Amino acid sequence: MKITVLGAGSWGIALLDLLVENGHKVVIWEIDGKRAKNLNDSRKIRYFETDVIVDLPKEINITNSLDSVKYSEGVLFAVPSHCMRSTCLLLKGEGISLNGKLIISATKGIENKTFLRMSEVIENVFPGIYDNIAVISGPSHAEEVCRKVLTVVISASQNFDTAEKCRKLFMNDYFKVYIQSDIIGVEIGAALKNVFAIAAGIVDGLKYGDNTKAAVVSRGLKELVKIGVILGGKEQTFYGLSGLGDLMVTCFSRHSRNRSVGQYIGEGKSFEEAQKSLGMIVAEGIKNTASAYELGKKFNIELPIVNEIYHVLFKNKNPIDAVNDSMKMDARQE
Repeated sequence: MKITVLGAGSWGIALLDLLVENGHKVVIWEIDGKRAKNLNDSRKIRYFETDVIVDLPKEINITNSLDSVKYSEGVLFAVPSHCMRSTCLLLKGEGISLNGKLIISATKGIENKTFLRMSEVIENVFPGIYDNIAVISGPSHAEEVCRKVLTVVISASQNFDTAEKCRKLFMNDYFKVYIQSDIIGVEIGAALKNVFAIAAGIVDGLKYGDNTKAAVVSRGLKELVKIGVILGGKEQTFYGLSGLGDLMVTCFSRHSRNRSVGQYIGEGKSFEEAQKSLGMIVAEGIKNTASAYELGKKFNIELPIVNEIYHVLFKNKNPIDAVNDSMKMDARQE
């Protein structure tokens, strides 16, 4: 299949490498022309906070032109969540249609203010294509996918045929793909786990220990389920790969940029310093914390961890006070 990958970050390149290995013809788009040239010249990418340096497949072209989308059978979105709408509008502005194409979102997030999931943002800009949209999600760090570490993920779509096409696109000996119809639950789990990864990182930075971290992660899952179900996801989805599985890998892995930004804050860095420590890398949980907080207010849901992380990130609350306050409770059953 001819595929254009939109977004030359670590996840986009990891998936590109996999698709090339599976025999597909792939072009990758990078919005920054200078970075696109540098990647084409060096043919290498280094992954965040690791020694993993990957050689880009020699047959791959990195471009900042969207022309390849016109001739592609599949389009894979791997841009940061806050860039999803602007990327779609760029496509539309150039007169590019997504009709009849397999559309895959590998972007995890909930749009601020609109509370739209990433698949909904795509459909909002390109009405009438929702049956052709699939989401690929699950516990899958780019660094490990590039090293061909055994990984299991979900292909989700409201259309079974679309989910199956996406599954076949990615499936190989080390990248296993299950099918899900609950695209709502899969996307909500993928987005909100990043919020609790920041909380887990703060616990690491404060050196509280495994007991505290386990409490934050397990209670975080409870809050994730509350939001997910009220937004239309199926509860059982959140205990699968795209919920609990993704939450675990993000909260406990050294590869996680969201956990890392939380750790920097727990160690005493300001929010701005923590962001700077990530360089050009985006921690999706920052913007998703704002969305989760506003959703809690909108639906009057009790979300103590979400609320405390919001106040740490955006209201300069002391992280120690935030962790302690998130665990305050009356005597009651779990």
